[in-house]
Amino acid sequence: MIRLGLRARFFLYSNTLIAATMTIVTLFAMVHERNTQHLAIDQRGRSIADAMGILISDALAQEARGNVDDPEYIDNSITEILQRNQDLMRYVVVCDPVGRVIHASDRPLIGGFFPRALGPEAAAEPPVTGPRQGAGGDRLLEVRTTLGTATDFRGSLAIGFSLEPVEQRVADLARQAITAAILLMLVNSVLTAVYVETLIRPILSLNQTMKRAALGNLGVRASARTRDEVGELGDAFNRMMDELEAAHDREKVQLSQLAHTEKMAAVGTLAAGVAHEVNNPLAGVLACVENMKADPDDADQRERYLDLIVDGLNRIERTVNTLLNFSRQRDMTLEETSLNHNLKHVVELVGYQLRRAGIEVRFDLDENGAVVLADHFQMEQLFLNLVLNAVQAMPRGGELVLRTRVVEDAVVAEVRDTGTGISEEIRDRIFDPFFTTREVGEGTGLGLSVSDSITAAHGGTIEVRSTLGVGTIFRVELPLPPEETTRGEMS
Repeated sequence: MIRLGLRARFFLYSNTLIAATMTIVTLFAMVHERNTQHLAIDQRGRSIADAMGILISDALAQEARGNVDDPEYIDNSITEILQRNQDLMRYVVVCDPVGRVIHASDRPLIGGFFPRALGPEAAAEPPVTGPRQGAGGDRLLEVRTTLGTATDFRGSLAIGFSLEPVEQRVADLARQAITAAILLMLVNSVLTAVYVETLIRPILSLNQTMKRAALGNLGVRASARTRDEVGELGDAFNRMMDELEAAHDREKVQLSQLAHTEKMAAVGTLAAGVAHEVNNPLAGVLACVENMKADPDDADQRERYLDLIVDGLNRIERTVNTLLNFSRQRDMTLEETSLNHNLKHVVELVGYQLRRAGIEVRFDLDENGAVVLADHFQMEQLFLNLVLNAVQAMPRGGELVLRTRVVEDAVVAEVRDTGTGISEEIRDRIFDPFFTTREVGEGTGLGLSVSDSITAAHGGTIEVRSTLGVGTIFRVELPLPPEETTRGEMS
């Protein structure tokens, strides 16, 4: 279906209105003109028929009395009248009382019977008129009248008048109307072009502004300054954008606070793992120090222990820095971020919990890195929440599958577990803030809600598919950066 712009529709509607109006006016004018001309020809025909009827009736009466000086008088009269009215008259037929043709402009008709001859019963009636088709296909008006009187019936007269001048006049009128309509539409197009640019330019500008706002640019404002409905619409749009921008700012602050709250809860969950990761090298460091104290004079042994101590302290520093980087609250910063890297780093963070629960991790990652435009740390927060949720769903061990793919214009990441699953009764509530199925004190109920908010803030979606006793799949879909193209498929 073809979509027409505002300009095109304005031109189409205005010219269609002109064409429809001119068509209706032309049709009415043609009908009126045809009826008027037919009436004029009818009246003229009746007048000629009356005059000829009197003339021919007198001539026939004279013939009946034998007072005829010129036997060609009637024929000559017919010829003369035809010549004087050659613009309309096409034929004249004079019949005797029984309908036999005795005089005619078309000589071969003489002696034959005229099928439309009038009888004596029509002597007291006015002339009879009616349309008929001529031999050449032209339309005619035939006027028939009686000859003589009611008491002295001498036959009938039929005169054919052409209607072609009427049709020609109507055709000329139609051509004039069409020419006028074309000229009117041309003038309308020029005037409309000027008017449309004045009227529609603010509307088109507002439309473009709204499109930019729909793409997420909340800082745009309408520039319309007209004192009409368009100006009022622009002012209303600007007020709406002011409110949306303020609401967006408030939402960003709330999201940041909510995400940090859940991040601190996740930090608490990670504490045991971090303690394990710190205690192991710390125990090694302490053992080296005790050995060095026991035998301080052994230079080779001291050098070896010092290297081990440095290595253990470096391990502790890396673990602590990782935790600090994760827990630190930051403003949202969009940059090219690899979801593959995010998933791998999250697995490193929860490595202790995974090992303790006996969970096997399997990666199925897009070879191109699954890059999106996102906040790196919020992406890690999102996937950490999903992975920790999966760990809690598999208390007796299982398999955790982390998968990424590029699909059409988006990047899809999946977190699959073989845990207990989520019942259908609570599936629609799992993204609600503070909703949790865990015991009091074991969770904030914000993890999945925060993940949902983070996904939405990046223009993506998150959905869940779960079967009790089989497992759960969380599917996160995020838009590709503008320059990215489709590179794969995901079932």
